[in-house]
Amino acid sequence: MTPASVARPAAVASTRPRYLALCARHTEPLVAAELLSLPDVADVEVRTGAVSFSGPLGALYRANLYSRCASRILRVLGDYPCEGPAELYDAVRRLPWEEFVSVDGTLAVSAMGEAPGLANSMFTALKTKDAVVDRFRERQGRRPDIDPQRPDVRVNVQLYEATRGHRCLVSLDSSDPPLYQRGYRQQGGLAPLKETLAAAIVAQTGEEALGATPMSEAVHTAPPHAQRPATVVDLCCGSGTLLSEAGLSMLRMAPGLSRNFGFMRWRDFDGVLWRRLQAEARSQIRPAKDVFLFGSDIDPRALRTASQNLQAAGLGRLSRLARCDLRDAEPPSQQPGIVLCNPPYGERMGDERELIELYRALGDTLKRRFVGYRAYVYTANLHLARQIGLRPSARHVLWNGMLEGRLLRFDLY
Repeated sequence: MTPASVARPAAVASTRPRYLALCARHTEPLVAAELLSLPDVADVEVRTGAVSFSGPLGALYRANLYSRCASRILRVLGDYPCEGPAELYDAVRRLPWEEFVSVDGTLAVSAMGEAPGLANSMFTALKTKDAVVDRFRERQGRRPDIDPQRPDVRVNVQLYEATRGHRCLVSLDSSDPPLYQRGYRQQGGLAPLKETLAAAIVAQTGEEALGATPMSEAVHTAPPHAQRPATVVDLCCGSGTLLSEAGLSMLRMAPGLSRNFGFMRWRDFDGVLWRRLQAEARSQIRPAKDVFLFGSDIDPRALRTASQNLQAAGLGRLSRLARCDLRDAEPPSQQPGIVLCNPPYGERMGDERELIELYRALGDTLKRRFVGYRAYVYTANLHLARQIGLRPSARHVLWNGMLEGRLLRFDLY
Protein backbone atom coordinates (compact mmCIF):
# COMPACT_ATOMS: atom_id res chain seq x y z
CA MET A 1 0.00 0.00 0.00
CA THR A 2 1.67 3.20 -1.15
CA PRO A 3 1.18 6.52 0.66
CA ALA A 4 -0.86 7.88 -2.23
CA SER A 5 -3.13 4.89 -2.11
CA VAL A 6 -4.42 5.54 1.40
CA ALA A 7 -7.68 7.38 1.68
CA ARG A 8 -8.70 8.83 5.01
CA PRO A 9 -10.93 6.37 6.88
CA ALA A 10 -13.83 7.40 9.03
CA ALA A 11 -13.16 8.09 12.70
CA VAL A 12 -12.72 4.88 14.64
CA ALA A 13 -15.66 4.14 16.90
CA SER A 14 -15.43 1.73 19.81
CA THR A 15 -18.54 -0.15 18.66
CA ARG A 16 -17.51 -0.39 15.00
CA PRO A 17 -13.75 -0.65 14.50
CA ARG A 18 -12.31 0.11 11.07
CA TYR A 19 -10.04 -2.28 9.19
CA LEU A 20 -7.85 -2.32 6.08
CA ALA A 21 -7.27 -5.45 4.00
CA LEU A 22 -3.99 -4.88 2.16
CA CYS A 23 -3.58 -6.58 -1.20
CA ALA A 24 -1.71 -6.54 -4.49
CA ARG A 25 -2.76 -4.19 -7.25
CA HIS A 26 -5.67 -5.37 -9.39
CA THR A 27 -6.81 -7.84 -6.72
CA GLU A 28 -8.87 -5.24 -4.82
CA PRO A 29 -12.19 -6.37 -6.40
CA LEU A 30 -11.41 -9.97 -5.47
CA VAL A 31 -10.71 -9.02 -1.86
CA ALA A 32 -13.83 -6.84 -1.74
CA ALA A 33 -15.94 -9.77 -2.96
CA GLU A 34 -14.43 -11.97 -0.25
CA LEU A 35 -15.26 -9.43 2.43
CA LEU A 36 -18.77 -8.65 1.18
CA SER A 37 -19.73 -12.29 1.51
CA LEU A 38 -18.76 -12.52 5.19
CA PRO A 39 -21.16 -11.97 8.10
CA ASP A 40 -20.69 -8.81 10.22
CA VAL A 41 -18.61 -7.05 7.55
CA ALA A 42 -19.92 -3.58 6.66
CA ASP A 43 -18.90 -0.36 4.89
CA VAL A 44 -16.68 -2.07 2.32
CA GLU A 45 -14.71 0.47 0.27
CA VAL A 46 -12.27 -0.37 -2.53
CA ARG A 47 -9.04 1.65 -2.64
CA THR A 48 -5.71 1.22 -4.38
CA GLY A 49 -3.81 -1.66 -2.82
CA ALA A 50 -6.34 -2.00 -0.01
CA VAL A 51 -10.00 -2.55 0.83
CA SER A 52 -11.42 -0.92 3.95
CA PHE A 53 -14.31 -2.29 5.98
CA SER A 54 -15.78 -2.15 9.46
CA GLY A 55 -17.45 -4.48 11.94
CA PRO A 56 -17.08 -6.19 15.32
CA LEU A 57 -14.32 -8.60 16.29
CA GLY A 58 -16.05 -11.37 14.36
CA ALA A 59 -15.53 -9.43 11.13
CA LEU A 60 -11.81 -9.09 11.83
CA TYR A 61 -11.41 -12.74 12.75
CA ARG A 62 -13.37 -13.98 9.72
CA ALA A 63 -11.43 -11.74 7.31
CA ASN A 64 -8.18 -13.35 8.48
CA LEU A 65 -9.66 -16.84 8.49
CA TYR A 66 -11.34 -16.78 5.07
CA SER A 67 -9.52 -14.27 2.86
CA ARG A 68 -7.45 -15.98 0.18
CA CYS A 69 -6.23 -12.89 -1.71
CA ALA A 70 -5.48 -10.26 0.97
CA SER A 71 -1.92 -9.98 2.31
CA ARG A 72 -2.65 -8.46 5.73
CA ILE A 73 -5.63 -7.21 7.75
CA LEU A 74 -4.93 -4.06 9.74
CA ARG A 75 -7.03 -2.68 12.58
CA VAL A 76 -7.08 1.11 12.19
CA LEU A 77 -6.57 3.01 15.44
CA GLY A 78 -6.50 6.51 14.01
CA ASP A 79 -5.74 8.81 11.09
CA TYR A 80 -4.20 12.16 12.08
CA PRO A 81 -2.54 15.28 10.64
CA CYS A 82 1.23 14.81 10.65
CA GLU A 83 3.43 17.72 9.69
CA GLY A 84 6.41 16.59 11.75
CA PRO A 85 7.79 14.30 14.47
CA ALA A 86 6.04 16.17 17.28
CA GLU A 87 2.58 15.67 15.76
CA LEU A 88 3.29 12.00 15.15
CA TYR A 89 4.45 11.54 18.75
CA ASP A 90 1.44 13.31 20.24
CA ALA A 91 -1.06 11.39 18.08
CA VAL A 92 0.45 8.01 18.93
CA ARG A 93 0.77 8.76 22.64
CA ARG A 94 -2.96 9.56 22.89
CA LEU A 95 -3.99 6.09 21.68
CA PRO A 96 -5.12 3.46 24.24
CA TRP A 97 -2.25 1.00 23.80
CA GLU A 98 -2.92 -0.66 27.15
CA GLU A 99 -6.12 -2.12 25.67
CA PHE A 100 -4.05 -4.25 23.29
CA VAL A 101 -0.72 -5.00 24.99
CA SER A 102 0.15 -5.39 28.66
CA VAL A 103 3.10 -3.70 30.34
CA ASP A 104 4.72 -7.15 30.52
CA GLY A 105 4.13 -7.78 26.81
CA THR A 106 6.14 -6.99 23.68
CA LEU A 107 5.68 -4.79 20.65
CA ALA A 108 7.31 -3.86 17.35
CA VAL A 109 6.79 -0.99 14.95
CA SER A 110 6.97 -0.90 11.15
CA ALA A 111 6.73 2.37 9.23
CA MET A 112 6.27 3.42 5.62
CA GLY A 113 6.02 6.69 3.73
CA GLU A 114 7.32 10.20 4.35
CA ALA A 115 6.23 13.44 6.00
CA PRO A 116 8.09 16.66 6.92
CA GLY A 117 10.94 15.70 9.24
CA LEU A 118 10.06 12.03 8.84
CA ALA A 119 11.92 10.92 5.70
CA ASN A 120 13.53 7.89 7.34
CA SER A 121 11.26 4.96 8.17
CA MET A 122 13.56 3.80 10.99
CA PHE A 123 13.30 7.22 12.65
CA THR A 124 9.50 7.18 12.20
CA ALA A 125 9.33 3.76 13.84
CA LEU A 126 11.58 4.92 16.70
CA LYS A 127 9.44 8.03 17.31
CA THR A 128 6.31 5.87 17.34
CA LYS A 129 7.88 3.40 19.77
CA ASP A 130 8.92 6.24 22.08
CA ALA A 131 5.35 7.54 22.18
CA VAL A 132 3.92 4.12 23.06
CA VAL A 133 6.40 3.31 25.83
CA ASP A 134 6.25 6.85 27.27
CA ARG A 135 2.49 6.44 27.67
CA PHE A 136 3.07 3.22 29.61
CA ARG A 137 5.77 4.79 31.80
CA GLU A 138 3.50 7.72 32.58
CA ARG A 139 0.52 5.55 33.52
CA GLN A 140 2.08 2.37 34.92
CA GLY A 141 5.70 3.21 35.69
CA ARG A 142 6.96 0.45 33.40
CA ARG A 143 6.96 -0.26 29.67
CA PRO A 144 6.62 -3.25 27.27
CA ASP A 145 9.74 -4.73 25.70
CA ILE A 146 10.59 -4.62 21.99
CA ASP A 147 10.53 -7.87 20.00
CA PRO A 148 10.93 -7.31 16.24
CA GLN A 149 10.46 -11.02 15.40
CA ARG A 150 7.32 -12.10 17.23
CA PRO A 151 5.76 -9.26 19.21
CA ASP A 152 2.43 -9.41 21.02
CA VAL A 153 1.43 -6.30 19.06
CA ARG A 154 2.88 -5.13 15.74
CA VAL A 155 2.20 -1.45 15.15
CA ASN A 156 1.97 -0.17 11.58
CA VAL A 157 2.48 3.53 10.74
CA GLN A 158 1.71 4.78 7.24
CA LEU A 159 2.68 8.35 6.36
CA TYR A 160 1.03 9.82 3.29
CA GLU A 161 0.13 13.11 1.66
CA ALA A 162 -3.53 14.09 1.36
CA THR A 163 -5.20 17.11 -0.23
CA ARG A 164 -4.95 19.06 3.03
CA GLY A 165 -1.44 18.10 4.07
CA HIS A 166 0.44 15.13 5.43
CA ARG A 167 -1.21 12.51 7.60
CA CYS A 168 -0.32 9.39 9.58
CA LEU A 169 -2.44 6.26 9.64
CA VAL A 170 -1.78 4.22 12.79
CA SER A 171 -2.92 0.60 12.88
CA LEU A 172 -2.27 -2.85 14.32
CA ASP A 173 -1.31 -5.81 12.13
CA SER A 174 -3.94 -8.40 13.04
CA SER A 175 -2.47 -11.04 10.68
CA ASP A 176 1.26 -11.02 11.58
CA PRO A 177 2.74 -12.98 9.88
CA PRO A 178 1.25 -12.08 6.47
CA LEU A 179 -1.68 -14.08 5.18
CA TYR A 180 0.23 -15.77 2.38
CA GLN A 181 1.90 -17.86 5.07
CA ARG A 182 -0.91 -20.41 5.19
CA GLY A 183 1.03 -22.93 7.21
CA TYR A 184 1.16 -25.71 4.62
CA ARG A 185 4.29 -24.73 2.69
CA GLN A 186 7.04 -27.03 3.91
CA GLN A 187 9.51 -25.56 1.45
CA GLY A 188 9.52 -23.68 -1.84
CA GLY A 189 11.06 -24.23 -5.22
CA LEU A 190 13.45 -22.00 -7.16
CA ALA A 191 10.82 -19.32 -7.72
CA PRO A 192 7.80 -20.21 -5.60
CA LEU A 193 4.49 -18.55 -6.38
CA LYS A 194 3.15 -16.64 -3.40
CA GLU A 195 0.00 -18.26 -2.02
CA THR A 196 -2.07 -15.08 -2.23
CA LEU A 197 -1.17 -14.63 -5.91
CA ALA A 198 -2.02 -18.26 -6.64
CA ALA A 199 -5.37 -17.75 -4.90
CA ALA A 200 -5.97 -14.58 -6.95
CA ILE A 201 -5.27 -16.56 -10.14
CA VAL A 202 -7.86 -19.13 -9.10
CA ALA A 203 -10.41 -16.47 -8.14
CA GLN A 204 -9.80 -14.37 -11.26
CA THR A 205 -10.75 -17.29 -13.51
CA GLY A 206 -14.34 -16.91 -12.30
CA GLU A 207 -14.69 -20.66 -12.62
CA GLU A 208 -17.43 -21.99 -10.36
CA ALA A 209 -15.75 -25.40 -10.58
CA LEU A 210 -12.69 -23.87 -8.89
CA GLY A 211 -14.74 -22.37 -6.08
CA ALA A 212 -14.44 -18.89 -7.56
CA THR A 213 -17.89 -17.95 -6.29
CA PRO A 214 -18.91 -15.85 -3.27
CA MET A 215 -17.58 -17.20 0.00
CA SER A 216 -21.01 -16.78 1.54
CA GLU A 217 -21.52 -20.39 0.45
CA ALA A 218 -18.67 -21.38 2.75
CA VAL A 219 -20.20 -19.60 5.72
CA HIS A 220 -23.95 -19.83 5.26
CA THR A 221 -24.65 -23.17 3.61
CA ALA A 222 -24.14 -26.77 4.59
CA PRO A 223 -21.65 -28.74 2.48
CA PRO A 224 -23.07 -31.16 -0.08
CA HIS A 225 -22.49 -34.89 -0.05
CA ALA A 226 -19.13 -36.09 -1.24
CA GLN A 227 -18.80 -35.70 -4.98
CA ARG A 228 -16.01 -35.66 -7.52
CA PRO A 229 -14.78 -32.11 -8.13
CA ALA A 230 -13.66 -30.96 -11.56
CA THR A 231 -10.30 -32.20 -12.82
CA VAL A 232 -7.51 -29.63 -12.38
CA VAL A 233 -4.18 -30.05 -14.15
CA ASP A 234 -0.93 -28.11 -13.70
CA LEU A 235 1.67 -29.01 -16.33
CA CYS A 236 4.47 -27.01 -14.62
CA CYS A 237 3.44 -27.56 -11.02
CA GLY A 238 6.73 -26.60 -9.32
CA SER A 239 6.18 -26.63 -5.55
CA GLY A 240 2.44 -27.17 -6.00
CA THR A 241 1.12 -23.79 -4.87
CA LEU A 242 -1.43 -23.39 -7.66
CA LEU A 243 -2.75 -26.91 -7.08
CA SER A 244 -2.88 -26.31 -3.33
CA GLU A 245 -4.80 -23.06 -3.61
CA ALA A 246 -7.17 -24.52 -6.20
CA GLY A 247 -7.83 -27.51 -3.97
CA LEU A 248 -8.44 -25.39 -0.87
CA SER A 249 -10.84 -23.18 -2.82
CA MET A 250 -12.73 -26.08 -4.41
CA LEU A 251 -13.24 -27.83 -1.07
CA ARG A 252 -14.09 -24.56 0.71
CA MET A 253 -11.25 -25.09 3.16
CA ALA A 254 -10.63 -21.77 4.91
CA PRO A 255 -6.96 -20.86 4.24
CA GLY A 256 -6.41 -19.66 7.81
CA LEU A 257 -7.43 -22.85 9.59
CA SER A 258 -3.87 -24.15 9.99
CA ARG A 259 -2.13 -21.09 11.40
CA ASN A 260 -2.10 -18.49 14.17
CA PHE A 261 -2.68 -14.76 13.84
CA GLY A 262 -1.39 -11.59 15.47
CA PHE A 263 -4.78 -10.75 16.97
CA MET A 264 -4.54 -13.91 19.09
CA ARG A 265 -1.79 -12.20 21.13
CA TRP A 266 -3.81 -9.03 21.81
CA ARG A 267 -5.30 -8.40 25.23
CA ASP A 268 -8.84 -8.18 23.81
CA PHE A 269 -8.61 -11.58 22.06
CA ASP A 270 -11.89 -13.48 22.39
CA GLY A 271 -10.88 -17.13 22.43
CA VAL A 272 -14.44 -18.41 22.71
CA LEU A 273 -15.52 -16.50 19.61
CA TRP A 274 -12.42 -17.61 17.67
CA ARG A 275 -12.95 -21.29 18.46
CA ARG A 276 -16.58 -21.00 17.38
CA LEU A 277 -15.55 -19.49 14.05
CA GLN A 278 -12.93 -22.19 13.52
CA ALA A 279 -15.53 -24.90 14.15
CA GLU A 280 -17.90 -23.14 11.77
CA ALA A 281 -15.23 -23.12 9.06
CA ARG A 282 -14.39 -26.79 9.56
CA SER A 283 -18.06 -27.76 9.28
CA GLN A 284 -18.25 -26.18 5.83
CA ILE A 285 -15.42 -28.17 4.22
CA ARG A 286 -16.72 -30.09 1.21
CA PRO A 287 -15.79 -33.77 1.28
CA ALA A 288 -14.12 -35.42 -1.69
CA LYS A 289 -13.19 -39.06 -2.25
CA ASP A 290 -11.27 -39.26 -5.50
CA VAL A 291 -8.14 -37.66 -6.90
CA PHE A 292 -8.92 -34.44 -8.78
CA LEU A 293 -5.62 -32.48 -8.61
CA PHE A 294 -3.00 -33.56 -11.14
CA GLY A 295 0.46 -32.03 -11.36
CA SER A 296 3.52 -32.73 -13.44
CA ASP A 297 7.01 -31.27 -13.67
CA ILE A 298 10.31 -32.33 -15.15
CA ASP A 299 12.20 -31.56 -11.93
CA PRO A 300 12.02 -34.42 -9.38
CA ARG A 301 13.00 -32.07 -6.53
CA ALA A 302 10.06 -29.81 -7.32
CA LEU A 303 7.74 -32.81 -7.30
CA ARG A 304 8.98 -33.91 -3.87
CA THR A 305 8.36 -30.41 -2.56
CA ALA A 306 4.91 -30.28 -4.16
CA SER A 307 4.01 -33.62 -2.61
CA GLN A 308 5.03 -32.41 0.87
CA ASN A 309 3.11 -29.14 0.49
CA LEU A 310 -0.06 -30.80 -0.79
CA GLN A 311 0.10 -33.32 2.04
CA ALA A 312 0.47 -30.53 4.62
CA ALA A 313 -2.49 -28.72 3.06
CA GLY A 314 -4.68 -31.78 3.58
CA LEU A 315 -4.80 -32.52 -0.15
CA GLY A 316 -2.30 -35.35 -0.41
CA ARG A 317 -4.77 -38.17 -1.02
CA LEU A 318 -6.67 -36.02 -3.53
CA SER A 319 -3.65 -35.24 -5.71
CA ARG A 320 -1.41 -37.17 -8.07
CA LEU A 321 1.99 -35.98 -9.25
CA ALA A 322 4.18 -37.32 -12.04
CA ARG A 323 7.56 -36.51 -13.51
CA CYS A 324 6.87 -35.55 -17.09
CA ASP A 325 8.06 -33.20 -19.80
CA LEU A 326 5.05 -31.09 -20.76
CA ARG A 327 5.65 -32.12 -24.37
CA ASP A 328 4.58 -35.62 -23.33
CA ALA A 329 1.75 -34.63 -20.98
CA GLU A 330 -1.61 -36.34 -21.42
CA PRO A 331 -5.03 -35.52 -19.91
CA PRO A 332 -5.57 -37.55 -16.73
CA SER A 333 -9.16 -38.44 -17.62
CA GLN A 334 -11.56 -38.47 -20.55
CA GLN A 335 -13.75 -35.84 -18.88
CA PRO A 336 -12.37 -32.36 -19.78
CA GLY A 337 -11.38 -30.12 -16.92
CA ILE A 338 -9.26 -27.05 -16.24
CA VAL A 339 -5.56 -26.43 -16.78
CA LEU A 340 -3.84 -23.96 -14.42
CA CYS A 341 -0.26 -23.17 -15.29
CA ASN A 342 2.45 -20.74 -14.17
CA PRO A 343 5.43 -21.60 -16.40
CA PRO A 344 8.78 -19.95 -15.65
CA TYR A 345 9.22 -16.64 -17.46
CA GLY A 346 12.90 -15.80 -17.13
CA GLU A 347 12.78 -13.23 -14.35
CA ARG A 348 14.24 -15.44 -11.63
CA MET A 349 14.72 -18.81 -13.25
CA GLY A 350 15.51 -20.00 -16.75
CA ASP A 351 16.97 -18.19 -19.76
CA GLU A 352 14.36 -16.50 -21.96
CA ARG A 353 15.82 -17.97 -25.13
CA GLU A 354 15.54 -21.45 -23.69
CA LEU A 355 12.02 -20.73 -22.45
CA ILE A 356 10.74 -19.83 -25.91
CA GLU A 357 10.70 -23.53 -26.81
CA LEU A 358 8.97 -24.37 -23.53
CA TYR A 359 6.11 -21.94 -24.24
CA ARG A 360 5.78 -23.21 -27.80
CA ALA A 361 5.63 -26.77 -26.47
CA LEU A 362 3.00 -25.71 -23.93
CA GLY A 363 0.81 -24.26 -26.67
CA ASP A 364 1.26 -27.34 -28.83
CA THR A 365 0.38 -29.72 -25.98
CA LEU A 366 -2.73 -27.75 -25.03
CA LYS A 367 -3.91 -27.54 -28.63
CA ARG A 368 -3.35 -31.20 -29.51
CA ARG A 369 -4.07 -33.09 -26.29
CA PHE A 370 -6.32 -31.00 -24.06
CA VAL A 371 -9.25 -30.40 -26.40
CA GLY A 372 -12.36 -29.52 -24.41
CA TYR A 373 -10.39 -28.08 -21.49
CA ARG A 374 -10.14 -24.43 -20.47
CA ALA A 375 -6.56 -23.40 -19.80
CA TYR A 376 -5.36 -20.48 -17.68
CA VAL A 377 -1.70 -19.51 -18.04
CA TYR A 378 -0.10 -16.87 -15.83
CA THR A 379 3.12 -15.17 -16.95
CA ALA A 380 4.90 -11.85 -16.53
CA ASN A 381 6.65 -12.11 -19.89
CA LEU A 382 4.37 -11.08 -22.76
CA HIS A 383 6.97 -12.00 -25.38
CA LEU A 384 6.99 -15.56 -24.08
CA ALA A 385 3.21 -15.58 -23.83
CA ARG A 386 2.96 -14.94 -27.56
CA GLN A 387 5.03 -18.07 -28.18
CA ILE A 388 2.11 -20.20 -26.97
CA GLY A 389 0.59 -19.63 -30.39
CA LEU A 390 -3.03 -19.58 -29.20
CA ARG A 391 -5.40 -16.63 -29.10
CA PRO A 392 -6.52 -15.92 -25.52
CA SER A 393 -10.24 -15.38 -25.00
CA ALA A 394 -9.60 -13.24 -21.89
CA ARG A 395 -6.72 -11.37 -20.26
CA HIS A 396 -6.40 -10.17 -16.67
CA VAL A 397 -3.61 -8.11 -15.09
CA LEU A 398 -2.24 -9.54 -11.85
CA TRP A 399 0.96 -8.21 -10.30
CA ASN A 400 3.67 -10.51 -8.96
CA GLY A 401 5.48 -8.13 -6.64
CA MET A 402 6.85 -5.42 -8.95
CA LEU A 403 6.24 -7.50 -12.08
CA GLU A 404 3.10 -6.88 -14.12
CA GLY A 405 1.76 -10.29 -15.08
CA ARG A 406 -1.10 -11.52 -17.25
CA LEU A 407 -3.55 -14.32 -16.65
CA LEU A 408 -4.54 -15.64 -20.09
CA ARG A 409 -7.55 -17.83 -20.76
CA PHE A 410 -7.52 -20.27 -23.68
CA ASP A 411 -10.67 -22.12 -24.75
CA LEU A 412 -9.43 -25.33 -26.32
CA TYR A 413 -11.81 -26.58 -29.01
